[in-house]
Amino acid sequence: MRLFFLSLSLSLLSTSVLADQAASQKLNVLLEKVTSMRANFEQHTIDPKGQSLQTLTGQMSVQRPYLFRWDTQKPFTQQVIANGQVVWIYDPDLQQATKQKLDKQVGNTPALLLSGDSKKIAQSFTVSQEKGLSAKQSVFILKPKDKEAVFESLKLTFNNQSLNSMQLKDSLGQRTDIFFSQMQVNGKIAPSFFQFTPPKDVDVIDE
Repeated sequence: MRLFFLSLSLSLLSTSVLADQAASQKLNVLLEKVTSMRANFEQHTIDPKGQSLQTLTGQMSVQRPYLFRWDTQKPFTQQVIANGQVVWIYDPDLQQATKQKLDKQVGNTPALLLSGDSKKIAQSFTVSQEKGLSAKQSVFILKPKDKEAVFESLKLTFNNQSLNSMQLKDSLGQRTDIFFSQMQVNGKIAPSFFQFTPPKDVDVIDE
């Protein structure tokens, strides 16, 4: 009887691993088709009790390899710009710009899922697939393998093979929902769009 349950457990584990591999491959296929992406976004942060903490709107742009830009427009202005080597976080209201080395581990920087090497996703995440609301919808759940990752799980939802939303959850139960609209895929974006030079009157913090 013990051998039977051991055999059954191993069989279920093997099936689970194969399902995760299949989900990872399907996600790779969707992401590999994208070399650049631009869209409007609406971002909602919600506490563990379901109460809204913050709502942001703006525009995002990503381009392989390792280029991304996140422009928050409301309720305040902020720019997050990565040129492949460093990330700038610019707060005009504070007259402050923070410079950080780009961490190319996708488990620490969700934006790199869209601008980094999609083939490396399986190295950083356990990937599973959920049933969508329709046949045209694909839903993937990514859980970081690194225990030091900044989030506990990430959900990616695609409609007609186009990214529709992202949902991040942390270990404390806080959730961030990001919805995309007016998506433009594989258009040309000038490299200069991902460069940032701090204005002269801005305090620069080098981390």
